[in-house]
Amino acid sequence: MTGSARRRELGACLRAYRRLVAPQQVGLPAGGRRRTPGLRREEVAALAGVGLSWYTWLEQGRVTASGHVLESVGRVLGVDGAGRRHLRLLSAQVEAPAGAPAADLASLLAGFTGPAVLLDHRLDVVAANPGWTRVWGDLRVLEPARRNVLWQLAAGSSALPVDDPGPLVTALRRQFRMAANLYAGDPRIEQVSELLHADAPAYSPLWDCRGIGGFGSPAVVVDGQRLRAHLLEPAGRPGSMLLFLAAAPE
Repeated sequence: MTGSARRRELGACLRAYRRLVAPQQVGLPAGGRRRTPGLRREEVAALAGVGLSWYTWLEQGRVTASGHVLESVGRVLGVDGAGRRHLRLLSAQVEAPAGAPAADLASLLAGFTGPAVLLDHRLDVVAANPGWTRVWGDLRVLEPARRNVLWQLAAGSSALPVDDPGPLVTALRRQFRMAANLYAGDPRIEQVSELLHADAPAYSPLWDCRGIGGFGSPAVVVDGQRLRAHLLEPAGRPGSMLLFLAAAPE
């Protein structure tokens, strides 16, 4: 991804977040006519302690920013810690991981009694344990283009022992959006986005959302048991993620 493309993605993120912040949330009066929802650029610039012209250029993708400035802007816009880290990454040099996660990571799946799956940075499924396959089905029966965890959760078979995968889909979508920003132009990411729109239209507002943020620990009910999802990134293995579900404490 080129520096200019990353700057454009950074600007798009800032504009999207700015429109979600009501004036009263940051101590400003709610009155007055506004052409668009959210804060004005001059309000963000003043609250973050930066110049209006410079902030305008930042949203337009014409300049870069230091981590300190992006941290300040992110706090004004109500972006959480993971989201602010993402904003800083967009202003840095980020290389796409080379290839899929190493095969030795797949052996970790055997240690999980609950559903667990190994993913790459695009959320494509590299390997799954029997617990995951039992709940969400065997991806090997799918064409390679659809072997993606978001597609599997949102567009897979409806005859699953899962009450509502929505919270988990939402959390994973935030991760996918961050990857789409960092690796803009990746044809596989664009292909997955098109498949999600085509095969899971019920989630269309989510697919179109530019929201980013931490994964958290979304809950999902499987076979009547409440489980929480956890997403781990093994140290020293960029582009590798381990997603597993474990019993939620009472």
